[in-house]
Amino acid sequence: MNRKRSKQRAPAFQFYAADYLADESVALMTLEEEGAYTRAIAYCWREGSLPADPGLLSRLLKNAPSEVVRTVVRKFEEIDAESGKRLIHPKLEAERKKQRDWARKSIEGGKASGNARRKKTLHAEPKANQNTNGGSQMVEPKANSSFASSSSSSFSETLKAVPSSFVVPEWVPRVSWEGWLEARKKKGIKNTDRALQIAVGKLDKLRAAGDDPTEVLDEATYRGWTGLFPLKSGNGGTSVVMPALNSIPNGVHQSNVISLTSAREKAWLQ
Repeated sequence: MNRKRSKQRAPAFQFYAADYLADESVALMTLEEEGAYTRAIAYCWREGSLPADPGLLSRLLKNAPSEVVRTVVRKFEEIDAESGKRLIHPKLEAERKKQRDWARKSIEGGKASGNARRKKTLHAEPKANQNTNGGSQMVEPKANSSFASSSSSSFSETLKAVPSSFVVPEWVPRVSWEGWLEARKKKGIKNTDRALQIAVGKLDKLRAAGDDPTEVLDEATYRGWTGLFPLKSGNGGTSVVMPALNSIPNGVHQSNVISLTSAREKAWLQ
């Protein structure tokens, strides 16, 4: 396997425990089969594929018996590669594509934002006046002009032209995160690097407290909140801890903030 290509792959992927346990084919596996399957998934994510040869695959799975290998193989698809027959996992390939699309979109957005700021900075610079000799000369500022303040402003604009360096952590659910940022933007909230760092910090604290990041972000998007609030479990469902009145968005009355049963529609490893 090409080690250079392997290093370029993302080191992790999102694993939805509830969806995994709800997979009937996984639930019917023995503990030995499930352990081998989990190892096969991890190896396939790191290397991109698995050898289709039963003997080699058995060795990768700690010398798993042939019946265990057959059970694992049923969850993969066989492809023709330069090195021969290989096995890939459809769900892992979909996750790989989602991460590549997210990275490309982030890069394109950063470049577009940087170009827009640079153009704004260029337009703010002093313009030259054409003289009678066909050359150009800079307009000399008057004694009572605010040249110093305009220079300071130009310098500030130049600093703002630096592309964003904020990187979203791997554990943050991309689709839910993008949906929440889009909702904030429509409300006129600027998603600055500092604001995003604070949001990720709050989301990490909620995650450490036991709240699912996907549900926290989806709940905030659904209710039109520009902030993130903890979830509270009870009666078999999931509800949101009531935020302070001054943090509830305009037009949303406190009595309308009710429990919302979470229903995840994401399928995993089917």
